[in-house]
Amino acid sequence: MSVKGVSGIVATSILLALTIAGGLLLYAYVSRYLAVSVQSSEVVIDNAYYLSVLGRLDIAVRNIGMSNANITTVEVILENKSSLQFTVGITLSPGETRTISINTAQRPVYVIVHFDNARRTEPAVVRVIG
Repeated sequence: MSVKGVSGIVATSILLALTIAGGLLLYAYVSRYLAVSVQSSEVVIDNAYYLSVLGRLDIAVRNIGMSNANITTVEVILENKSSLQFTVGITLSPGETRTISINTAQRPVYVIVHFDNARRTEPAVVRVIG
């Protein structure tokens, strides 16, 4: 009885070709992803706290991207689930951190920062002090 199969050299060549093709696909995906994230801005909220005695909301925001971020609006979500919009005109350089202060008599629960026209941060929980 004779058993026929693929020779060792052919099998190794096929595995090598599949490995190279997979590496090229991974490289193309990662380089495209990094090119987009490196060229854009990204804003995060480091801290958000409400000073109830003063009626002031302080939000520490940071640009972790590689280009300027234009903060346009701060959205404050209140206890009754309604929201308030405050217009701000702040430009953050890459790596810059700045505190945004907003006066409001209503107790905020979450805050969202809108930047670069259509982008926004994740909602951040507001800590109440005082």
